[in-house]
Amino acid sequence: MNWKYAIGEILLIVAGVTIALAANSWYQDRLERREELQVLEQLKQALDVDLEHLETRYAIEKQIHQNVIALAEHMDNGEPYDSSIAPYFRSVRRWVGVRSNSAPYEALKSTGFDLISSESLRLKLIFYYENQFPRVLGAYLNDRSFTIERIEPYYLENFRQTEPGIFVPDDYRRLRDDKYFWNICMTKISRLQNRILPSYEDSLAIIRELLGGIENEFGR
Repeated sequence: MNWKYAIGEILLIVAGVTIALAANSWYQDRLERREELQVLEQLKQALDVDLEHLETRYAIEKQIHQNVIALAEHMDNGEPYDSSIAPYFRSVRRWVGVRSNSAPYEALKSTGFDLISSESLRLKLIFYYENQFPRVLGAYLNDRSFTIERIEPYYLENFRQTEPGIFVPDDYRRLRDDKYFWNICMTKISRLQNRILPSYEDSLAIIRELLGGIENEFGR
């Protein structure tokens, strides 16, 4: 028996199997990479929408904050009522809704996070959708509840609505000296600057980081 020939045959078989396994592994990696890029593209589109939505809402909340501060200063200075402060009263009772397009994330969640090869990107995605955006949503829900329960009943009692969104106090001088209304304004300002605006700022920063991380994945 030719042992050299037999060993050569075995080596050829082993080499063939090794090459086949390597080729199959390469092909599977290519399929997984293609699937990962498709998911990342869907996430990018969703985050682009979230970014635009939250930027718009953040700008509105900043304007509300400025208006309520201006109203408080106007009243604190003892200045008389004039029509220029009418929008400020609207800001006191205004709340801003938010949403997030989380469908691609939920799909990834059901498929498995291991599809995202970058651990850093994977952890940031989880943090944004599971922790950060719920902070924004929670701040909005809390503000809406406060407005509905505390502010709107006061407005129904002490204001008249002259046109949609325009509220005029029945007795501005009395309103200016009303501790309850003053405390409403101070609470509104505090909620905005300590909870609502920071939650938007943190969320926008994280979204921009996520979009940059996704772009890096497309480029590698």
